[in-house]
Amino acid sequence: MAGIGFELKKIYGRKTLAANLWGAVYATMTTIGPAVLSAALMLVLKFLLDGSGLTVLESRFFISSATTAFVLATLASVLFAAPISRYISDCIFLEREQDICPSAFGALALSSLLSGIVMLLLCAGMCFSSDEVSVVFLATYYLLGVLVTDVYTMMTYASALKHYKALTFSFFLGVVLGIGLFFLCDAWHLTDRVTSGIAGLACCYMVVLCALVFQCVKAFGIPKGRYFAFLSYFRQYPKLAVAGFAYAFGLYCPTLIYWLFSGMIEHVNIFQTTPTYDIALFLAVVVNMPSLVIFVVKVETAFYEKYTSYVSALNNGTYAMIQKERNVMARVLRYQLFFVYEIQLIITVVLVCLVFVFFPYLNAGTQMLDMFAVLSLGVYAVFCMYFTIVVFYYFSDYGGACISACVFLGVTAACAVVAVLLGGFYPLPLLVGGLCGWVVAFLLLRRRMSRLDSFLMC
Repeated sequence: MAGIGFELKKIYGRKTLAANLWGAVYATMTTIGPAVLSAALMLVLKFLLDGSGLTVLESRFFISSATTAFVLATLASVLFAAPISRYISDCIFLEREQDICPSAFGALALSSLLSGIVMLLLCAGMCFSSDEVSVVFLATYYLLGVLVTDVYTMMTYASALKHYKALTFSFFLGVVLGIGLFFLCDAWHLTDRVTSGIAGLACCYMVVLCALVFQCVKAFGIPKGRYFAFLSYFRQYPKLAVAGFAYAFGLYCPTLIYWLFSGMIEHVNIFQTTPTYDIALFLAVVVNMPSLVIFVVKVETAFYEKYTSYVSALNNGTYAMIQKERNVMARVLRYQLFFVYEIQLIITVVLVCLVFVFFPYLNAGTQMLDMFAVLSLGVYAVFCMYFTIVVFYYFSDYGGACISACVFLGVTAACAVVAVLLGGFYPLPLLVGGLCGWVVAFLLLRRRMSRLDSFLMC
């Protein structure tokens, strides 16, 4: 994310109120802008479908099928994310940027194959279900699952491309075209309304994928050979791959367990979802999104500069200089991390209180609000753990990142199973698992900082 940091330093360097406001807007749009636009598209399509006279069963089918596709796409793409990030960084450091674009096409081939198999199984299940599903819907739904996985895979390359404004604009354009395609299909009666909604989502991600591939080819040239060279990084850095997957899987692990075994399940065709928990989790993530922006701003404008000074001293400086720069970096890191922890806690508490005040007027159920309150704190703990894990990546301490993420996954999965057996306490696993992973990550980071010089030199 260093490209964001350079731009933010330039913006905040003006030291004016307008510059601070523009820096906040820029950081927001480049970090969570695509996620916000994707969520907005989903909500707009849901609103349009409900307003078009869709039945309750059809509405549930749309939400259930789309949610399943997005969750599976996230888990499929995250398998490649961490090793590919390291591969891209090494290519840039070693001045082998011509190898980045081939790896993008290789990653797309593997993610398309993996997601294609999963989506094929889902479509086959719908074909043999008791409810009739049109061939057009199956083809569109299959395309959506593959496209979402490919976009999530290519998002890993966004940091290397450094075209964040173009990325956000492509999402905005995709949202507009997706809504336009929905109106076109609905007005001309080309498909049923549920299929039109899925087609709108697929159109959005098709536009984004084309934009990302175009930017990658434009930046790094036509791909030639070494399409799968990044696969060697799974062997070189297995802990890095495990840490990335364990974190993402831990976040969705309770959801998958509840979809299969909980008492909240709603059946729609072959899909089993828990709408109350899913909506509460979605709102909890939205409430904690500001922390992602704050973390990027603080890390890229303060910590990264001290980190590079420390590494330079470690390579070329005297022992006294190394100690001085390490102490400065540790002090800045400690301050910035606790700043993010404290500010986001305040934001989370305030927004949760506001939701409790206003959402009852929108007929939100008491159970959903109770889950939302606990899940907001749980997602807060998970995000704080994630920020701490990111620091491990700066120091190439993949062991610490792996241990923290695996503790989070193990505790969360165990608590989710217990919650299913007890028939309640469904929001607690993320809170308990997030806190355990956060504490372990923080303790391991303190231990690493005390021995950082010898660790990096060796």
